Amino acid sequence: MVRYGIIVSMLMAVLCCITACQQGPNSYLRTPRAVRFQPVRSPLVVRTVTKLAREVNIKVRIVPPNARSRRGSKPLNPRFITIHSTANHSPTSTAMQHSRALCNGAIRDRSWHFTVDQFMCVQNLPLTESAWHAGTPAGNYNSIGIEMCECENRGSNHFRTWDRTAKLTALLMRRYGINLRRVVPHYHWTRKNCPAPLLTNGRPGPKWAWFHSRIDYYYRCINQGQSFR
Repeated sequence: MVRYGIIVSMLMAVLCCITACQQGPNSYLRTPRAVRFQPVRSPLVVRTVTKLAREVNIKVRIVPPNARSRRGSKPLNPRFITIHSTANHSPTSTAMQHSRALCNGAIRDRSWHFTVDQFMCVQNLPLTESAWHAGTPAGNYNSIGIEMCECENRGSNHFRTWDRTAKLTALLMRRYGINLRRVVPHYHWTRKNCPAPLLTNGRPGPKWAWFHSRIDYYYRCINQGQSFR
C-alpha cells in the first residue's frame, strides 16, 4: 500500500508538471495545430511580391514616436501574425480613420501594425516595434497585429476587406518566414471572440478555415505554387 501511494503521488506530480507547462507563459508560442481547409481550386494567378503589394494598396502612416500608444514598446520578434477585427460598425470607421485616431491620441491603450478595409491597408507602426494588441506579452512581443475594419455603410464589402487582409498576410508570411499555422486569431492568445466575423460560435471553425484557404492561395501565387503550412 505504501508503494502504491508513492507511485500515485509520483504520477500526480508528473501530471501537475505537464499541466503547468501547457499553461505556462510560453505555451502559446508553440506552433498551433494545422487548420483543416480545402485549398482554393481556382487557377493560380502568378504575381510578384511587388504586384501583390500593389493590390493590397499599403499606405504608410506611422504613429508619432511620442504617442502614448507607442510608449514602453519593445522590439518585435515576428513569429506569428495575429488577426483582429475592430468591432467598430460606424459608417466612418475606415482604415484611414483608425489611423487618424491612433495618431491624434484618441486611441491610447491599444496599438497594432496594420488596419485594413475594402479599399486600402494602412501601416501604423514599424515592423521592428511591438504593439499592444494581443492581450498577452507573448502575443504582443512575438506577433504582427492586423485589424480588419467592420464599418457599415452603403457599398461596404466585408469580403473585400477579408480578401485584402489575406493578401497582406501572405506577403508578411513570405517576408518573415512565418508559416500558415502561425497565422492566428486574437482568440489564440486570450480566447477572446475576435475576429468575430471569421469565428464560429466564438472559436476558429469553418469561416477561419476559409480565411486560411485564401491566405494559402495568395501565398502560392507568389511562391511558385508552393504552400507554407
